[in-house]
Amino acid sequence: MTSPRWYSWHNDYDDLETVATRRLQVVQETLTQALDMAPPGALRAISMCAGQARDLLPILINHPRGQDISAMFVERDELNAAFLLGAIGSTGLVDIDVVQADAGNTDTYLSSGPADLVLLGGVFANIDLIDARSTVDSLTALCRPGAVVVWSCYGPRLTEAAEIPVLFEAADFQRITARHDAEDGFTVAAHRYRGQSTELRPGRQFFRFTDVA
Repeated sequence: MTSPRWYSWHNDYDDLETVATRRLQVVQETLTQALDMAPPGALRAISMCAGQARDLLPILINHPRGQDISAMFVERDELNAAFLLGAIGSTGLVDIDVVQADAGNTDTYLSSGPADLVLLGGVFANIDLIDARSTVDSLTALCRPGAVVVWSCYGPRLTEAAEIPVLFEAADFQRITARHDAEDGFTVAAHRYRGQSTELRPGRQFFRFTDVA
C-alpha cells in the first residue's frame, strides 16, 4: 500500500514554525522523559504507524539509552517505509526493524514480544472511539509490566481526546503526563502499564483509519 498523501503529510516537519513541528517537539520531550525514567538494561520499543519516524528515531540516535533499545517501526505506506529504511541506514543504530504492515492488526506483532515503550503518534487522530477502546485493550498484550505508552491526538478527533485517558485508566494504565495545547490543537500524553502482559490474540483487527485527520 502506498499513497503520496501519507508521504507528503510529513512536509510540514521541514518548516520549524508549523503546528506539526511544535507538536513533534512535545512528543519528543515526552519520549525523552520516558527513556530517562526507564530501568537499566535492554529495552524494546514499538512505533505504530511510524511514518518517517521523525519523532522516535532522533531520540534513539541522541539519547544515552538509544543503544540499549531494539525497536520495531510499523508503517504500511511503501514510500514512508523506504524513507525510514534509508534514514536508519545512515545511523549507528542496530537491532532496528522496519515492518511494512498493518499496524492495526495483531498478526503484525506476533513475533515482536511485549515492549517497554509503545508510541502511537497520531493514531487516535485517525480512528473512532470504538477502535480507540480496542486499541488500548490490545496494548495490554503489547506492553510489559511498567511499560510506557506515548500517544498524540489532533485534528477533528481532538474533541474525543478527553475520553482516551479514561480508556487507559480502565485498562490499568496510570497517566504519567499530559499536555493539551488549545491554541495549536493537539494533545500529547504518556501512561504507564500497571498490569501483567495479556495474551496477544492472532488475526484481530483493533483499528482502521477513518481518514478524518
